[in-house]
Amino acid sequence: MESLRQLVGPSFLIVGSAVLHSLGVAGAISLTMIVLGIYILGVVPENDYFPQVWFRNNIFMKLYGLYCSERVGYKFLRHLLHPRISLPHSDYRHGVRLLSGECEAPSSPFHQGFETSLDFYKRGGGLVSLAAIGKFATAGRRVGVAVVPVPILRDNYAYLILSFETRRCAVVDPADPVLVLNMLTTMQYVTGVNFVMTDILTTHKHWDHAGGNMELLMQARSQSGVPGTLLDADMSIYGSVLDRPHACTNFVDDGDVLTVAGGGVKVTVLHSPGHTKGSVMFLVGDAFHSQHETQRLALFTGDCLFCGGCGAPFELTNVDEALQVYDLFNDCNTWKHPVTGQTVPQDAVLVYVGHEYTAMLLKQLNHIGALRKSCKEKCNSENENFHHSVQRAYTETRQLRNTYTSDNTYRNVGDSVSPNDPLVLPACTVPSTVSIERKINPLLTLRRCDLIALKLKRCPQTSLMEAMYVSRSEEVTE
Repeated sequence: MESLRQLVGPSFLIVGSAVLHSLGVAGAISLTMIVLGIYILGVVPENDYFPQVWFRNNIFMKLYGLYCSERVGYKFLRHLLHPRISLPHSDYRHGVRLLSGECEAPSSPFHQGFETSLDFYKRGGGLVSLAAIGKFATAGRRVGVAVVPVPILRDNYAYLILSFETRRCAVVDPADPVLVLNMLTTMQYVTGVNFVMTDILTTHKHWDHAGGNMELLMQARSQSGVPGTLLDADMSIYGSVLDRPHACTNFVDDGDVLTVAGGGVKVTVLHSPGHTKGSVMFLVGDAFHSQHETQRLALFTGDCLFCGGCGAPFELTNVDEALQVYDLFNDCNTWKHPVTGQTVPQDAVLVYVGHEYTAMLLKQLNHIGALRKSCKEKCNSENENFHHSVQRAYTETRQLRNTYTSDNTYRNVGDSVSPNDPLVLPACTVPSTVSIERKINPLLTLRRCDLIALKLKRCPQTSLMEAMYVSRSEEVTE
């Protein structure tokens, strides 16, 4: 039955063309060119009435292929579509968190009296004063691993993963090497620890994530033996064996466990297809686990998942792939520490995403909820809980994005992008947590049976997105 349905569209085109030709409205060649143009331009939305191959070979997929290519995408489109900006777009200090231990140092990098009543500032143990923990580290005290967001491009995030034990670090998706290295220099200045970058973790092949790999690799090799260098000459670059991102030296697959940052950080690789076929997430923990310390994990999602949304399913081929990601987040066994294998609570798994889209995505969800209320749609308790959680998250996000605190550090860092004036930027909205996303994310709050129904119907990608944003059956997990 499904196969017959997919013939409806081509049948209408053929019959319609034959009728127009028989009436003398258009010649055979003209009609053929019109039909071919409709197909190539991809003006027909993906639907159940055409074979899926119709939508995999139109001009949009060809352009996407060019974007992903090295000859065209890397050399030309990368600079056009992802221009580098000299200043970060957000204030990273709000998103710094420790993954291990409890630090006795002051909990805030901001001035005394800074308002930290938002739930955001309680995530992952709360704010971190890098200057204070740097003093602890140089005094021989155990600090562990810290995550530092690096705002780059228009709205991307790279991330530094600092091991205070080994004085080495890894970086996630460093698409703008200039701002990434400037942040690493800033970390050296603030903490007093001379971190050296040893590894790059690449979530997927798109240039706003993998576009800086080659530059950093070449710079690392050219500085071999130079005292005080920021980069290890033997730098490793990790990426999916399916995606094969630019300049990777090591390819990884689902379930692989990596040791990075000079042995100070353990990483579990999680395959998360959809945005690209080889997209991966990195689940990161402190390699020097102590039973007496609180242990947290950091999940770097790339564009698989955002705070309150998910990435465009450019390479999603079937609902099974969406189910794979859904099951990853809804299985408590996913959140096992890479060293001990112990399950970490979901509110202790910090979610660091690839873009600062939080306010935009939550605004959309909040608007949908408001429309339903205005239309007086009947909502079950799960729906009401979902929309209440979204509304609360959106209100908090707006407060964060309207929080501005000057950062004078850039005045004191050599080769800074802004040596004379302090930066005054809106607060970043990362990290989220797995427990929060399971309450507000439109993908993770779907019922599994809804995804199974889409699978059985062999629905197109658009049906998945519609189910996420229009479905009446969200299920909030407590």
